[in-house]
Amino acid sequence: MHEDAKLPPEEVPVVEQPMEAKLIDELQKMEYEPLLPVEKKLIAWSIIIGVVALGFLVWVSYTFFPGQH
Repeated sequence: MHEDAKLPPEEVPVVEQPMEAKLIDELQKMEYEPLLPVEKKLIAWSIIIGVVALGFLVWVSYTFFPGQH
């Protein structure tokens, strides 16, 4: 954040500037961790369920509410 930028009192940053710099340094030091196979499966299943649910809702919409399309 620029020093000349002033935030309203209700928008004060949660993390102080020195702590934010330390947090950024720590995040940059972290090693890359690939996704575990179970995490990949959970992501895939979530996407599949979402697409199927969306398709079902579109079908319900066209079937039971045909005049609104």
